[in-house]
Amino acid sequence: MNKERLIKDILSPDAFIISPLVGGMMNESCIVEAKDKKYVLYVSTKQANEMVNRSLEKDNQLLVYSLGITSKNIYFDTEKGIKINEFIDGHSLDKINEYSLKKVAKLLHILHNSPKMSQEDYHPFARFTVYENEAKSFVKEQDKDYLLLKEILFNNKDYLESQKMSLCHNDAQKSNIVKSAKDEYFLIDFEFMGNNDPIYDIATFGNGAVEEGFALLKEYAPNPSVDLMKRYYLWRIFVSLQWYNVALVKHYRGEGAIHNFNFLSVADFFLNNAKTANKYLSNL
Repeated sequence: MNKERLIKDILSPDAFIISPLVGGMMNESCIVEAKDKKYVLYVSTKQANEMVNRSLEKDNQLLVYSLGITSKNIYFDTEKGIKINEFIDGHSLDKINEYSLKKVAKLLHILHNSPKMSQEDYHPFARFTVYENEAKSFVKEQDKDYLLLKEILFNNKDYLESQKMSLCHNDAQKSNIVKSAKDEYFLIDFEFMGNNDPIYDIATFGNGAVEEGFALLKEYAPNPSVDLMKRYYLWRIFVSLQWYNVALVKHYRGEGAIHNFNFLSVADFFLNNAKTANKYLSNL
């Protein structure tokens, strides 16, 4: 796809790409400028378009914008998964060393306390099965550690699914939270938004390290109960195993060679992340 032609057609003949954005597993994105204003262009991968309901994503983006915690969307092609949002002058948390967990917690509370819910629930375990089945089409013999962790997870399926649901981002990792130049915090990327246990969002923040997510949990709910901690570690196992499967699929589809990226190392990272969460869970 010719991104330069795309932004000129949609934004302005003088539109141009400033720089790519690196780090997403589901989008190719870049910062663009037109008429002295900056935007972010997202072009979804084929795999992402197979996983995401784009019409629902568009509705959810509008819902979060009404809460004042994201930027305005100005173009959304629900068929191709192409969108353009106004640029937030700042940096995603994965690109900076200093940020406020208290402000991240406040941001998530605004989302989770939304008076309006998404039109659909997230259905995490149904999604998990879809991702796993795709990975199994490439890998016939599953990793023993993966199977053990999956058994622990599914033994707690009824418990996790019984929790009261809120409007959730469902991919609230640091790359999807932006700290502005004015020290305001915003959410971006709503491909997986839906109603879910709010602790799931805390778990997704722990993508980089289980301990980071737990530190956020203590800001979100000071002196967290054993129940909250149990849910956090179980959802952390869940999210890690889910991204493990996604990374395997990307590797065997040849996307690593295309993007010069080692998705097998990403899969190993998430499996180890799940193991760490299980160790903490065992000590509760």
